[in-house]
Amino acid sequence: MTQTAPAQPPRPRLLVLNPNRTAAMTDAVLHELRRLTDGEVELRGFTCDDGPPVIASRESFAAGAQAAARAWPAVDDGWADAVLLSCYGDPGLAALRAASRVPVLGMAESSMLRALARGRPFHIVTAGKAWGPMLHELAARHAGAWPLLHGITTLDTTGLAGSQNPAAFSALVQRALDDLAGAHPAGEAPDCVLGGAGFAGMRPTLRYGGLLEDGLQTALAQWRELHGARENAAGSRIES
Repeated sequence: MTQTAPAQPPRPRLLVLNPNRTAAMTDAVLHELRRLTDGEVELRGFTCDDGPPVIASRESFAAGAQAAARAWPAVDDGWADAVLLSCYGDPGLAALRAASRVPVLGMAESSMLRALARGRPFHIVTAGKAWGPMLHELAARHAGAWPLLHGITTLDTTGLAGSQNPAAFSALVQRALDDLAGAHPAGEAPDCVLGGAGFAGMRPTLRYGGLLEDGLQTALAQWRELHGARENAAGSRIES
């Protein structure tokens, strides 16, 4: 008798929602997530065509949140097991969660939760001067994250401009990391997060004298924890 191979469980599905209208940034995020997940996850992207070209101010942040909310009926079609909002400041995250049947992941929130879990100081490097006070305000709303926030380095550019000139952007980011690490004794640099979709794929090419993560990496780690918890809970229900 021919034995059939056991059916493989379906791969989890993650949808990337880009609240700006720059499709190239959506593509870069998907490319990096494919590298990070190595085929274990089905991925799909959605670019908000009526969003701002880049989110780098309070006005474009609000516009991005509104664009994501308008896009939600098309995004929430039952395909995804989770949605990743691919802007580091998490524009409109609470409203999307209130409307969603599946987890909605925020890049900034996930990085702050990771810092809280470690209990270590963390520093954010991001693109766009306006992000400094905005991210300080966001950290202040996360209980426990504010005392751990070592600081925020805001580069005098945007993620969109960086994606259009990646070599110059990478050099700018590397100088910021060198300055941050150089201000501390060896082995005492704070953990560092690259905050923004414009940093997608850059982390493996950079040097830093401490732990270096990006918002995609932390959001993916958060989802894996949530997904594992859900599977364990389902297994417990079946066993009982």
